[in-house]
Amino acid sequence: MKNRLSQIGSLILIFRKNTQTYLPQKPIYKVLLAMVTLGLLIPAVVVVWFFSYVLTQAMMEAGNTGGGILFEILILSVFSMVFGTWVIFALLFFSSDREHLITLPIKGEDLMMAKFTFSYLAETTMEFYVIGAVFGGYFMACITYGEGFSCLNPVAVIGAILGTFFLPLIPMIYSALFSVLLTVILKKVKSTAVFTSTTNILTALFIGLFLLSLKDIGEINMDNYLYALSQGRDIFLHTLSSIFFPSVWLSKAVSEGSVPYLLLFILANVVGMVILYYFGKAFYVKGLQNIAALGSDAKTAATDKDFKVTSPFISSFKREIKTLVRTKAFANNCVYVNLVIPLCVVLLFRLSKPDSNLAQFVEYYRQGNERAYMIVMVIVVAIAFITTALNSIASTSFTREGAHLALVKYIPVSYTLQLLSKAAVSICITYPVLLITDVVLCHYLGAPLKMVLFYALIMLLCHLISVTVGIYLDSISPYVDWEDEYSALRGNVNTYFNMGVMIFAAMLMGGLSFLIYEVLLATIFVYHLLIFLIFATVTAVICGVGFMVVIPRNMRKM
Repeated sequence: MKNRLSQIGSLILIFRKNTQTYLPQKPIYKVLLAMVTLGLLIPAVVVVWFFSYVLTQAMMEAGNTGGGILFEILILSVFSMVFGTWVIFALLFFSSDREHLITLPIKGEDLMMAKFTFSYLAETTMEFYVIGAVFGGYFMACITYGEGFSCLNPVAVIGAILGTFFLPLIPMIYSALFSVLLTVILKKVKSTAVFTSTTNILTALFIGLFLLSLKDIGEINMDNYLYALSQGRDIFLHTLSSIFFPSVWLSKAVSEGSVPYLLLFILANVVGMVILYYFGKAFYVKGLQNIAALGSDAKTAATDKDFKVTSPFISSFKREIKTLVRTKAFANNCVYVNLVIPLCVVLLFRLSKPDSNLAQFVEYYRQGNERAYMIVMVIVVAIAFITTALNSIASTSFTREGAHLALVKYIPVSYTLQLLSKAAVSICITYPVLLITDVVLCHYLGAPLKMVLFYALIMLLCHLISVTVGIYLDSISPYVDWEDEYSALRGNVNTYFNMGVMIFAAMLMGGLSFLIYEVLLATIFVYHLLIFLIFATVTAVICGVGFMVVIPRNMRKM
């Protein structure tokens, strides 16, 4: 057993080396790392902590102390399963090393457990911070509004620590079991479409279940939904509690300080790993063989249409679009993820209380309050910056080329045209979503048409800045030795750096807005004019220098 565990550990180290990039040893990356920490990691932890704190307080006022932490860890379990399913599926069955490893004297179950463990560590490292913040907000609310420091009993603290690192384990075990079972059941399928659609199917099921739970709460707002949660009448929560029952035991261990429930949570994770091991022993190699036989009828003959001559720019643009839309990993993480932003804006306003601070702020805005206009401007800028960085289209511009990166230098298309095509793809996919978000936001705010158009213009300028920065960062050190498309996204540090830089830029913009309005005592018209001039100037400088000088220079060094 010791030798087999050592073998699994060695395989994990190999997978880590082959599928993840490392921080380039360049001075600029030290600055970028600080920006990511200050602009992304710390704010994310604070936001999650605050949400957990407020939700726990609200549930305590409704007489259900453990309801808040239960709801949060169940939602985190759903996210772990939905986003982990295709990642695990891809690494277990679609990684390019499967033909090499399967011929080695390695047992199939050991190979599967090594791949699963690596997937778990790779996918949940950032999630550990989020889960820790959830427990931190819960304990702070209990200390402030509940039983004081007595809530920090040893069982609760140990449960929170174990939950931070092992809460996603059961959901991802489900994903692995589901993946292996699917390859065995659908062994006669000659297309990978069924398998690659699993994440979409799971997402649709969970979203449908959530929408179904809203039909009995009356008017859709935060008060009614929290009341349904506190009374245990939410079908969404009930169903998730049945599926992710170890999470329920964890919540009871933390909220009640229960040793039996803590032991049950630990036992469930151990039993889950044992079941996965023996399930893999019985079916994993068979699943690999079935996957290897897929796609024999998927090839089609080339037609004259495929060789139609178009302009260099159009050809480059079409190639970028096809890469993003036709590749599942890029489609989900770069294209469809944009829809989350307007949806979040809708939910924010729909679920807010009628007497909430948000409702009062909307009233101030409609009355023409200048401070409210300043805050909305900061929000608009932040949305444009963060949405562009979130979809990582720009920050994977060269990474998406993979092993074919040399084509960038040698195809008969100028660097400028290639850069413009990469930027155009991001604009065509992202900016329409920004416009939708602008319209939705202004609808709920009751903003006049002139402000809708002005915000759209500011969003465009911010979007261009973010696109240029993203392409520039990826041109410095593109990550091309990736195992699959998910690795290209997950292992590319430029994506995280772009997000950190854009959040930092949004924070800087917030401080600049405050100075213009409070220190210069500018009227709202002058404030908007100065903001436009600043962004127009910055956009012209960054785009001009980036596309004409800096990025082409980096491309020549690739």
